[in-house]
Amino acid sequence: MKKFRILTVIAVSLIVVAWLLSGILTQKPPETPLSLQESNEISRLAVENQEPIRVRAQKSTATEQHKTITSQGRIVDRDQTTVAALTNGQLESRLVERGDTVVAGDVLCEIEVRDREALLEVARDALTLSQQEFNSTLRLTEGGYQQELDMARKQAALSLSHQQMLATQLELDNTKIRAPINGIVSEVHANKGEYIDIGTACVTLLVLDPLYAQGYVSERYIHTLQVGSQASVTLPNGEYYEGKLSYLSKQAEEKSRTFLFEVTIPNKDYNIFSGVSASIELIVDTRSAHKVPTSVILLDEKGSLVVKTVNTNNQVVSHGIEILREDDDGIWISGLPVSSTIITLGQGLVVEGERVTVEYK
Repeated sequence: MKKFRILTVIAVSLIVVAWLLSGILTQKPPETPLSLQESNEISRLAVENQEPIRVRAQKSTATEQHKTITSQGRIVDRDQTTVAALTNGQLESRLVERGDTVVAGDVLCEIEVRDREALLEVARDALTLSQQEFNSTLRLTEGGYQQELDMARKQAALSLSHQQMLATQLELDNTKIRAPINGIVSEVHANKGEYIDIGTACVTLLVLDPLYAQGYVSERYIHTLQVGSQASVTLPNGEYYEGKLSYLSKQAEEKSRTFLFEVTIPNKDYNIFSGVSASIELIVDTRSAHKVPTSVILLDEKGSLVVKTVNTNNQVVSHGIEILREDDDGIWISGLPVSSTIITLGQGLVVEGERVTVEYK
């Protein structure tokens, strides 16, 4: 019995040793790691042997374009003129009403003439008499028959008569109150039959040509703007007008830290109304830019805007871009080479350096 146990232990030991030896003998030798050069070569061959992805692209040539900013503002008029009487009397007629368009020289109100025409005739007769007396005295003085002192008196009398005639003529002319400028009648202040004194207002004229689009710009752009540069204004009804930056404040608003500006807009036909809101576009920079559809713009891993192009080796190149402005039919961007092949379809499926097959739009 004891002999049987010994034989059993020996047999089990032999089996365990044989199992351990089998694992050692069948284990594969460790593989030698590839060098960096070998890894790069394998990657290159894999890329070359891979079927290129097909993308669609369009060729584009950059042009000089403006980078703009848009400010929301309003249209204002800056000039109003109250036209007042220059003489007194009863208002005989007012020839304009609110909303009427007038040009410089138009008669707005008329004051009764009364005896002003008669006084003017008297002044003219007095001037004629003074002129005749002066001429007679001049001939006598030259002949030695009249003293020079009398000549001086006649000269003074002639001058006085001339001044009195001019004053009487001006008094008659002032019975017609005329528009000093072109404009729109915004207010009427006197009615027919009223007695008005010198300085009494007849009407107020509103100057609507030009008008001014007022807005505010951030301190970020204040140093990029120049008075006299081109600007554009879009009204709520979609009407578009060109103008010029005519004023830029040198002092920021205390709370907003923004700067007031004005764009002058011609308004010869009075189509623009004062007080309406306006979208004002200002030029802050000029760059070389491409117009692209919005679909070609992507975000990279860092969240930056990029556009992918294809180089002369049909490899994908990713470019960081900046949006200059948006039009109805595309977006103007800077950051691409002057001549670029821009991927318009499939740009999200390819990566930097990848070789592609290009179909042109």
